[in-house]
Amino acid sequence: MSKLKKTTLYVNGMHCPSCDVLINDKFREEGNVVEVKPDFKKQKVEVFYTGRIDKVSLNNRIKKFGYEISDGLIVETDSLGKRVFEAFGIGAILVILYLIANELSLIPEFNFNGNLSLLTIFGIGLVASTSTCMATSGALFLSTVGKSRDNFSQSLFFNLGRIFSYGVFGFLAGLIGQVLITNLNIGPFLTLIAAIFMILLGLDMAKVLSIGKIIPSGLNKAIFEKLEHKLMRYPRRAPFFLGAITYILPCGFTQAVQVYALGLASPIQSAITMMIFAAGTTPALLMVGGLTSFTKTSFYNYFIKTMGVLVFAVGFIYLSNFTSLYGININPFGSDALKASSLPAVKDGAQIINMRVVTSGYIPNKFTVKKGIPVKWKIQGENVFGCQAYFVVPKLGIQKTIEMGENLIEFTPTEPGTINFSCGMGMYQGRIEVL
Repeated sequence: MSKLKKTTLYVNGMHCPSCDVLINDKFREEGNVVEVKPDFKKQKVEVFYTGRIDKVSLNNRIKKFGYEISDGLIVETDSLGKRVFEAFGIGAILVILYLIANELSLIPEFNFNGNLSLLTIFGIGLVASTSTCMATSGALFLSTVGKSRDNFSQSLFFNLGRIFSYGVFGFLAGLIGQVLITNLNIGPFLTLIAAIFMILLGLDMAKVLSIGKIIPSGLNKAIFEKLEHKLMRYPRRAPFFLGAITYILPCGFTQAVQVYALGLASPIQSAITMMIFAAGTTPALLMVGGLTSFTKTSFYNYFIKTMGVLVFAVGFIYLSNFTSLYGININPFGSDALKASSLPAVKDGAQIINMRVVTSGYIPNKFTVKKGIPVKWKIQGENVFGCQAYFVVPKLGIQKTIEMGENLIEFTPTEPGTINFSCGMGMYQGRIEVL
């Protein structure tokens, strides 16, 4: 029996757990390779083999997927100051472009409270389909069940599997969010966690800092590999289920949408959100061949940095949602969404204010009342299946689940100022001005 040998190879282009899985699969195709231990965080691969290792053959197996064996570890040479300045410059350009487009009425009104439409979610999926992580998911498909020339049906089932699993896990995320926000009363804390995660993720995508080393991925990768090898025994079913299990190897975009779906606190809305996102990512398989060369261009590098700045901006909006719960507004655009009501009528010695809870939040969401006069706040619950149904008024010490039909809150304002209110995640906001 030949003696088992070991060598360490540095592979350029590794950036996520999907890369580890793909490198493992391709290296094992060499007849004398016994075991492969890839580590995308260190961009190196330990190869255990018998006889002689053929680096040229190994390189040829992975090169068409965007990877290449290098002579040593590739180190980031740009200074932190340069990376921060570059990200700041990209952000400034985006703000200027938005202001110009808004002034010329070239774009629709944008919601700056972190509440994304399904069309926006689909667009995020389209953008995500150009990311290297999503391309790797496509490469996994091509390197396993998508090898035949006529692979349209396999591609279709692969994508259907992705959409199905994203819907299932989205439903579970919404269920968990609903429990956390409505039953455990930790909506504000969940908002803060989501904000921190998105800010760090945006900085990572913008190449300002790296969080890859602190995100555990070994367990997910091990589960995927074990399931993948079992699925390959059933070629007819493999495409659908292989697509389904790619959920456990998420890219940065997917993680951001997962956090958003969690905050929706509605199983149905969260499931639909994740399915729409997955539908938007389907172009990854259609363009994965041309995507490899695209990801090597300098333009792509700036494209991902731009997406990182946008993710950072969403994280900042979430942070402003958290601070607004306590009367601190750090979002310069957030107040634009407020819709004021007229002065309240006084009946039986109480000021009457009326508000509806609908899918898009609270209508109206800005009121003016007078100090010292009791207030009867009549809230009509029309849509109570999402985050907007869990009502928070920190200054009054109110945390309330809105029921269908009429809900009543009574209080007497004792001092002039502002009373902020919102949903449990701070995505739907409003305020009461006390004169």
